[in-house]
Amino acid sequence: VSPATVSRVINGQPHVAEPIRERVLAAIHDLNYRPNRTAQRLRSANSHLVGVILSDIKNPFYTLVLGGLENVLAQKGLSVLICNSNTDQVRENDFIKLMLAEGVAGLIVAPTQETSDVLAEAVRNGLPLVIIDRRMTRPKTDVVLADNQNGARQAIQHLLQLGHRHIAIVNGPQHLTSGRERYAGFLEAMQEAGAIVDERLVRFGDYQLHSGYALTRDLLSRSPLPSALFIANNLMTIGALNAIHELGINIPNEIAVIGFDDLPWAASLNPPLTTVGQPAFDIGVHAAELLLNRMEFPNRPARAVVLGTELLVRASCG
Repeated sequence: VSPATVSRVINGQPHVAEPIRERVLAAIHDLNYRPNRTAQRLRSANSHLVGVILSDIKNPFYTLVLGGLENVLAQKGLSVLICNSNTDQVRENDFIKLMLAEGVAGLIVAPTQETSDVLAEAVRNGLPLVIIDRRMTRPKTDVVLADNQNGARQAIQHLLQLGHRHIAIVNGPQHLTSGRERYAGFLEAMQEAGAIVDERLVRFGDYQLHSGYALTRDLLSRSPLPSALFIANNLMTIGALNAIHELGINIPNEIAVIGFDDLPWAASLNPPLTTVGQPAFDIGVHAAELLLNRMEFPNRPARAVVLGTELLVRASCG
């Protein structure tokens, strides 16, 4: 049969007689044939590839996000090309250019900065784009993230309700909206309660484990100890816990601890860790759905999907 007939069978198209279809399928089975996706993209105007650029693939939060978006895209016959910028905007720009060269149908990015000339240019040229986990001022495009401010606010309110007033924070970087929003939630809860924010107990990290460790060691070298500590992401929380254990400080008798991001190991710690849970899998699902919708309706207004967080109270605050 002709290559065109084989193509119609592989792609489930009509106008192929059933005996011929069965012969082609039998030959595919006997030969263990698999379509060449690269060749298909070269021949087709419609790519079956979606690019995903994560800012830190080591962070388990992004693994859960990836699971959600891949689940949705796979149902539409779309494959995912994953890159890790490692919080480096130069590296991120290189990967964006790589994605464009691969002819991806769309792009989902956890950006390293609030603005990106390379992404802005790609959007102007018609690339469907969805931002996850933080906002961007340029380009203006679809975004999916958790309610960072309210999540942090709930955590600090919980500590205040337990009687804590000497509360320390290891927060995220202020050049990212997630870091600014979580710090705003901390300040809002303290101000609502009439509690004094001690600037000596405020630290800003980079969302990495070593940052949480070093900043917590510094905080806990002071006397008196803060009575409670809030850490603004999961990797910094691991670092903070390492520092606390090294110093022999007891949780929760000497210091209460809350982390932002809930992961399966949080409930297995001793004591189990109170956390602010983000709907990471759902962030991925919504990002994929927004991207598919953007691909179908390229000129619609940009949308922002903000998903709620949940305070998961365990034993690390007493």
